[in-house]
Order: sequence, then C-alpha cells, then structure tokens
Amino acid sequence: MSTAGSLLDELRTQYEAARQSTHEHADVEGFQEFDARLRKAFRWLEKAITYLDGLKPAIEHRFDLGHGLVFDSPRFGRGSVGQHTRRIVGFPVLDEINIYYEIVAAKALTIEVAPGGVALADKVLDDAGLQYTSRRVEDAGGTVRKCLISVPPAIPANVLFRADYQTGLVTVTLVNVDRFDRVSLEFPSTSIVEPVLEDLVRLILGRDAAFLRRAPLAGIHARAAAKT
Repeated sequence: MSTAGSLLDELRTQYEAARQSTHEHADVEGFQEFDARLRKAFRWLEKAITYLDGLKPAIEHRFDLGHGLVFDSPRFGRGSVGQHTRRIVGFPVLDEINIYYEIVAAKALTIEVAPGGVALADKVLDDAGLQYTSRRVEDAGGTVRKCLISVPPAIPANVLFRADYQTGLVTVTLVNVDRFDRVSLEFPSTSIVEPVLEDLVRLILGRDAAFLRRAPLAGIHARAAAKT
C-alpha cells in the first residue's frame, strides 16, 4: 500500500529534475553562437601556428623516453591547422579543430637494447607515436647480441578541439604537447576565448602551464553527474 505523501515526493523529484535540466540547457550556447566562437578560434589558431611555423621557436619542454634518453634542444617544426564540419538542422557548423605540428630535436637518438628488451622498447616508441628503425647486431656465430634502434629527431604532436553542441562542451585533447602523453580537458564553449588560446600556445612552447589548470579532465562532469 502506498504511504501518504509518496506521490507528492515523486512529483517533487520530477519537478526538481525538470528545473535542473532547464537550467543546464539555458547555460548551453545556441549552435550558431557556438559555431561562430569556434570559427573565430580557428582563425586565431591558424594565424598563430603560421607564425610559429615561420619562426621555429625553441620549446621549453623535456621529452624524455626514460633510461636517460632525452631529445635535445626541441624546437617547433612544421605546423598546420585543419577543421571538420557537420550539419545541424541544415546549417554547416564547425565541430572539430585540429592542430598538427612536429617537434624537431637537435639530433637523432640511438638506443642499444639487449634482445630481451626489444619488445619493451618498441612499445615505448609506438606509444609515443615515434618513427624508428632497428638493426640486429650478431656475433661471429650468428647469435643476436644486441639491437640498435635509431629514432629520428622528430616528435609528432597534435591538439584536437571536439565540440559537443548538445552539452555545450569542448573537449581539448593534447598529444605529446608538454611530454610523451595524452590528456583531455573539458571546457564550456564560452571559455574558448583568446586568453585561453594564448595559454595554449604558451603551453606548446613550454613557457607556462596555465592552460592545464583552466579546465577539468574530460569525463569529470559525467562522473560527478552520475554520483548526484
């Protein structure tokens, strides 16, 4: 048998959930404003990367593969900015901005590993997205004594902005930007403004890490919502 007030409690719960949903929806930019913001960011980033591509400035990050294997004197190499669009109710909107660039070091790395360590070395290099070649060194009897791995002085890096027009969030994924790693941050679309883009470029160059403190890691919002 239903207890007194149970229906009222149920209605109150639904009412509060509806109010919360309405409030959250009100905080999401309209798709046209969202799109205009991303297109403005794209134009700004395109100019910035063009300048960096021409200047080839030093990058003040340490790219360390472990075991004392560090790329010397990294600099900004070739860079480009691309975009991807989709349609919302027939209108083309920007949903991705892609920054691809190469970090160029002063010299190649030569790694000498025992035969039993080749698989581990390959995994480390593959995880970092690095190109490499290997050569087996055999003794007079044909037994493999070591393997020499040569890694060109080029590190691929990229930054991906992916827009979610429904939630109003922009997920920014950084790959090999400040180290050999991948990290994703979630920004409200209204946060994609010039000071944030400036902090991104400073992070790329290793001059400041403020960009990493501007937003939570991707997925934090979803996990927090699931707990409420």
